[in-house]
Amino acid sequence: MTQRSQLARFDLVERLVHWSTAIMMLTLIVTGAILYLPALALRVGHRSLVENIHVITGLCLLGPLLLGIAGPWRQRLLTDLRRLDRWRASDFDWFRSRTRRSGLPRDKFNGGQKLEAAFLGAAMVAALVTGVIMRYAPSSWITWATGATLVHDALFFAIVIAVIAHIAFALSKPQQLISMFNGRISRSWAKLHAGAWLSEVEETRGELPTSPASETEPAGPRVRSAP
Repeated sequence: MTQRSQLARFDLVERLVHWSTAIMMLTLIVTGAILYLPALALRVGHRSLVENIHVITGLCLLGPLLLGIAGPWRQRLLTDLRRLDRWRASDFDWFRSRTRRSGLPRDKFNGGQKLEAAFLGAAMVAALVTGVIMRYAPSSWITWATGATLVHDALFFAIVIAVIAHIAFALSKPQQLISMFNGRISRSWAKLHAGAWLSEVEETRGELPTSPASETEPAGPRVRSAP
């Protein structure tokens, strides 16, 4: 493909933040399952080591995101975080069945992706807080520790479901998945799935968006109308 047919979707910082967070999240899921399920715990053994890996990874989980927004390289990441927090009519329209959608041009992320990001972001913070209480709360905080354990376990199952759904969706959309590796997406994809974002990119570049009329206009000399 030519350079013009490709759009920059994610920069290196965004991809590093995504994949490092994903690796740590999967590590937490695996170690959490080993600690929670007796059959796995007996088979794997080394409970103390697994627990330490789980705790250290959990404490570092927000590190990539915080590092990504702390330095001078943060601009694209901050812009996309703001996008995820900004809901439009087209985002709510995404949740309708295909036959009932209004066809509004969508942003860079659709409603499903924004909902997933909001849930996982909140769940990561809640899991970190409850995990710290479980691990480091004094013995006099037994009520707090018990409540934190219940919430932490419930969050674990909810996060597992959300992550499985996210992986399944990513595998079903190979072009979007590849863009998370190389950072680029085709203009044709953006035109079909993220028209509002494509228009924004073209305006930033100083390009005129292609209108439907110009695409369907037949070739040939134009007849100038009489004044």
